[in-house]
Amino acid sequence: MDGGGVDRGPAAEAAILRTLLDNLDVVVWAVDSEGYMRFHDGKAARPEGDLTGKNVHDLYPPEVNVWLERALQGEAHRKITEPAPGHFWESWYTPVKDANGQVTGVIGMSIDVSEAQKAQRELTQKLEVIERQQDVIRNLETPVLEVWDGVIALPLVGIIDSSRAARVMNDLLSAVSRTGASFVLLDLTGVDVVDTATANYLIGMVRAIGLLGACGVVTGIRPNVAQTIVSIGMDLSSLKTLGTLRQGLAYCIRQMAAQKKEPAF
Repeated sequence: MDGGGVDRGPAAEAAILRTLLDNLDVVVWAVDSEGYMRFHDGKAARPEGDLTGKNVHDLYPPEVNVWLERALQGEAHRKITEPAPGHFWESWYTPVKDANGQVTGVIGMSIDVSEAQKAQRELTQKLEVIERQQDVIRNLETPVLEVWDGVIALPLVGIIDSSRAARVMNDLLSAVSRTGASFVLLDLTGVDVVDTATANYLIGMVRAIGLLGACGVVTGIRPNVAQTIVSIGMDLSSLKTLGTLRQGLAYCIRQMAAQKKEPAF
């Protein structure tokens, strides 16, 4: 024992190692340069049995042993592998070198992380499902419909905030460019609340539609929404507004018919 009363002799170190191996869910192992197990022990190793004397190339697939091969080339690292379907191990690989610096083997420690990896996979799958659902919701909230030759309609429902307005604007302008529409109907029948920001979004959308050579028409403004627009002092006189989507479509058809009758110069 030293002055602190702690025994640091080989027997004490062996006892400490044995206590750790018997009580922690780990596997401590050592492999020589030929791939043979020279040591394999630990509480988590009990189900596998003693693999001492066996070759890792016979025990595990090449995609698992590649990390051992890298350690045998002198690279210390940590890696999660799947030696058997559904069984994941996080392992630390430490090269062992002789006095000349040559790698003579690898010492490692492995921890069973199967439950954590399964939980991570389930979480990833759930996040992917949520993302797909969000994509569906985004597509549903901006359903650009071709209601007539040269006329598309966008029924708006719910609250239009800045992020949603940006998505609506992008999808709508893409649809105008793709279809070559002459008229765009923005139907507000499903919009219950309009504030200054929402009104500005509508004006901005109609202006952007005009820049692409189409005419924007707003339909379906509800009485309570109209009162709100008046009360906040918003001027929507620059927008063409009609009571219903049907009236808006009829207006667009009349306009296109009139344009066809105009003489070309």
